[in-house]
This record gives sequence, C-alpha cells and structure tokens, in this order.
Amino acid sequence: MRDAETFDLAALLTQVPSGDEGAFAALYRHVAPHLYGVALRITRDRTSAEDVVQDVLTKLWSGAATFDAARGSAMGWLATMARNRALDLISRRGRDAPLPETFDELPDPAETAFDALAGRQDAARLHACLDTLSADQRRAILVAFFDGATHEEAAETLATPLGTVKSWVRRGLLKLKGCLAT
Repeated sequence: MRDAETFDLAALLTQVPSGDEGAFAALYRHVAPHLYGVALRITRDRTSAEDVVQDVLTKLWSGAATFDAARGSAMGWLATMARNRALDLISRRGRDAPLPETFDELPDPAETAFDALAGRQDAARLHACLDTLSADQRRAILVAFFDGATHEEAAETLATPLGTVKSWVRRGLLKLKGCLAT
C-alpha cells in the first residue's frame, strides 16, 4: 500500500508543472494534512503552520519539476520542504521581534520563572492524566493531537478502524477533561 501511495504522489508531482489542476487538487488532498502536522510540530502555532503549508504548496505549483524520484520519496521531499520552511519562519520570527527600547519593557525575570514553573506543573499534570487513560486512548490522542494527524490518518497509523479511533479519542478526551478539572 505504501509503495502505491508513493508512486501516486510521484506521478502527481510530474503532472503538476504542466498546470494540471486536477493533479494539484489530488496532491493537495493527500499531502496537506501531513505537511500541516509537520509544520505544526515545529511552529507550535496553527496560523503559522497553515502559512507554511500554503508556501510549500505555492512553491510546488511553480516548481514541482525539481522533484527527483531517484533522490528520495515524494512525501519525504515535501515534508523536508515543509520542515525547512517552518524553521525559516521560526528563525525570521525571532529576528523580526522588536527589541525593547527601555529596561521597563523587558519581562520581569521572576514572572517569567513563575510562568515557566506553572507551565511545567501543567505539563506534569497533563502527563499524569494521560497515564490514567487506556493504552489505546492515549495512543489515539497522542497521534491525533500531538502529531497533528486527522482521525483518518490516526486510524491508518494505528491500523484501527476509523470509528474505533474516534471513540478512543472522544472517550479519552472526556476522561482527560475530568482528570484535569480535579
């Protein structure tokens, strides 16, 4: 199944440079969710991840002819493009951040340390609550939320029917909500 999928992506990539909108639409449906997951893991911001996917697909529309199947898989090439674009975005975001003009504008180190401690405590609480879930619920939630996968992708990754994955996610989220509320 994986080889057929790779072949299809490579075939679509050869059709896109000629302006084949159908091939581009099919390619978009297959790769956009995965590229979004890659970008979201790096940027940790939904809007930035969407921007990364848009940039990669725009470059793809105009430059897909640069894909060389002999050098690697189509999905690997696309994921590398998304990863590099996301890292560029983060790097630029850091450089573009305005510098404070006075010391009064700098964050209070005590508040920053408190925020970091609170964040660690929240993370520890979340991990403790995740440990209360069944192994299936925990894996489904980790794939769906922390890997940025859709329910369909999670079902494929977990080799489990879609309805079962949706149930695991829903029940797991309800259990997490109850655990975190206490």
